[in-house]
Amino acid sequence: MRALWAAEPTAYTGGTASVRASCAYPKPAGAAPRTLIGGGAGPQLFAHIAEYADGWLPVGGRGLTETVPVLREVWEKAGRPPEDLQVVPYAVIPSPGKLAHYADLGVTEVVLQLPPAAEPEILRVLDEYAAFI
Repeated sequence: MRALWAAEPTAYTGGTASVRASCAYPKPAGAAPRTLIGGGAGPQLFAHIAEYADGWLPVGGRGLTETVPVLREVWEKAGRPPEDLQVVPYAVIPSPGKLAHYADLGVTEVVLQLPPAAEPEILRVLDEYAAFI
């Protein structure tokens, strides 16, 4: 997609697919959207993140204390600037201690989990989450 969103028609050849010089419209406004790869922590996933992506989208935050430093090491060995790595835990139920811990790990953004509920319950939970903004 990054090749298709380039200003000029751009070709792409990869290991499993290729696209002749083409464009895609509409193009993203501003910078190209970031690419976050989701999945369970492991050497193969972290290698792909370091090679192709802007960061990692782990489900929840269990184990980040151990896994984020490993991902950072893989990222830096791939020659990527440490400050560019984005880790965005998904489906997080927030608490002050949890969010502070994530911040200590360099996490600056989370996607919060909402319950599968009716509007009144969702609004109540959103009001609770507002305390964390």
